[in-house]
Amino acid sequence: MKKIILDLFLLFTLTSLLGAATIVVDLAGGGNFTNIHDAVDFASDHDTVLVMSGTFIISAADGGITIDKILHMLGSGYDAPDNGGTYIQSATAVFDFTSNADGSSMRGFRIYGYGAPMISISADDMIIEENHLTNSYNQGYLIQLNSGVSADTLRNNILGFNSQNYRPGISVYQTTDVTITNNIFFNFSWYGGVNPSSTTNTLITNNIFLSCAYGIRYNDSGSIIVNNIFMNGTGQQIYGDGGSPSISYNCFHNNSNNGVVGIAPILDDPEFENFGDSDAYTYLSYDDENYDFHLQAGSPCIDGGNPLFDYFDLDGSRNDLGVYGWLFPIGTTGAPTIPVVNSISVTPSTVSPSGTITINASGRIGE
Repeated sequence: MKKIILDLFLLFTLTSLLGAATIVVDLAGGGNFTNIHDAVDFASDHDTVLVMSGTFIISAADGGITIDKILHMLGSGYDAPDNGGTYIQSATAVFDFTSNADGSSMRGFRIYGYGAPMISISADDMIIEENHLTNSYNQGYLIQLNSGVSADTLRNNILGFNSQNYRPGISVYQTTDVTITNNIFFNFSWYGGVNPSSTTNTLITNNIFLSCAYGIRYNDSGSIIVNNIFMNGTGQQIYGDGGSPSISYNCFHNNSNNGVVGIAPILDDPEFENFGDSDAYTYLSYDDENYDFHLQAGSPCIDGGNPLFDYFDLDGSRNDLGVYGWLFPIGTTGAPTIPVVNSISVTPSTVSPSGTITINASGRIGE
């Protein structure tokens, strides 16, 4: 009886299409599709589009990917493809989640794109997490949360520009109940890493802003800016164009201008394990540097956050500022929390009914 691994893999994945499906995109041909556009077009509500390790090129002629259904977009992590991650390199905007995509999610991608915005979100109840996102267009947003969006969460991402830019990292306009937490922002300029405007109940907590000319720039009274760390910035780290958001318990260190520090600021070195005053975070740092943003034992940011129970850490203690505090400590690879098989082989390809086969597989799973 002849068994070829490709046939086995396709049989498994296609059989799963009878219910909520996992649709596999694999450049090597071991999945259902070899490009993301086709997989999204084929998918139905509540399906998962699993994008295997590799470098996926989206040209301007291809255009961005419109997601107008409830989909879970899952990459293999933001490591380089050689280390098992999923990399999208795009000459245009990448994802557009429409209002029909309420409840969708996106996790586990490294994206180097060119868009205004690179990712557009009009869907409610979305989770954008564990991605490494860089916009190479200096007039483009990274992520734009459009007017009317409600209850979206952006967490555990690394977000920045390859050079300081004019537009914001995350534009939050006329939204409700958005949470932006445990992210690393780097190299933002005029409109900052986060730009809330006319929002209701936007929580910006436990993020780190590094090497930014502007960290947060607001025109808003509906934001809560708390338990963040701003370091090595070249301009005003919290800047107001209007409004009066709640600003408290943030740490500012080695910035040329802290801006609006708010209530109970920590004006001292956060004492990261491995990131100092002379360091600059860039879009190459994740691969090339060994920066560690855990807090040293003597850090003033340990138990230095807002003392309210709502901000307590997972261990039940007072909030530790930065990306390892509160409820969603950042990971280190973006690898998904479900197993992802990156390669599998079966030998021999032909075996008798009483014969023996050997199966070898490799994969990755989140921390």
